Amino acid sequence: MKPTVLFTLLLAIVVATGMGRYRDTLSDGDLVKYATPFHGSRNWAAYPKNGTVVGTHRGTKVVATVRCSDVCPDYTRLVIHYDVKPGAECRAAGGHDVQVPMPIAIAVQNETFCVPAALEKDRLYTAP
Repeated sequence: MKPTVLFTLLLAIVVATGMGRYRDTLSDGDLVKYATPFHGSRNWAAYPKNGTVVGTHRGTKVVATVRCSDVCPDYTRLVIHYDVKPGAECRAAGGHDVQVPMPIAIAVQNETFCVPAALEKDRLYTAP
């Protein structure tokens, strides 16, 4: 069998079985269940580490961004969001652009995150 024919056959198998795409590990309900204990919580020790991959939702990686200001653990902010750029890429993933006041030194600055729609409804994407 020629190498190009073998390659084409293997590629067809990968595409047919879905091996070339992300497999979802989170449903809408799983996202809400994950985020709910953090919503409004000031239990900083329970927050995930910054950059923690929560899972994959609708083919898009979901991560946790954690930022602490000058008085840690007070003024710590957790945002659960898609790992894509705000704007067109966010909309294509099924997310919404949301501005979140993030602590920087003794101040805050709005940053835009791509939030899964399942978390945006009840503002479960952010804590505290």
